[in-house]
Amino acid sequence: MTDRRPVHLAVLVGASAGAYAISLAGVTALQSATDARVAADRGPASHAVDIVASGHDGLQASIDGAAGAFAVAADRYAAMTDRLAEMESSLDRLGQRVAKVTGAAGALPTRVSLPAVDRSTPPATRTKAVHATTGASG
Repeated sequence: MTDRRPVHLAVLVGASAGAYAISLAGVTALQSATDARVAADRGPASHAVDIVASGHDGLQASIDGAAGAFAVAADRYAAMTDRLAEMESSLDRLGQRVAKVTGAAGALPTRVSLPAVDRSTPPATRTKAVHATTGASG
């Protein structure tokens, strides 16, 4: 008996593996070319995205600066709140005093009659100069 080996199966498997490898190489080449075209087409969009991202970073820095300024203003306002309450209390006390003074001033007469003043001056009399001495020692 002759020993027949199925060589045709090995050739068939080898040929199909080769065809598969060739088709994978073709698909890879096509995909690479397509990827290169897509990357080239997206170049301007990528540049626009970079510009938008840069603008976003600048805007974020502005917002952070404004938030910091707002926090400082809020802290100052909180610090002034106690002083403003104290001043308001002081103004209330002053208002009460002014009301008392106004009431007291309203109770005063509108006119006060004063006694008449004599505007004539008596004539000046001249007295003689007197010189006196004492007997005290000294």
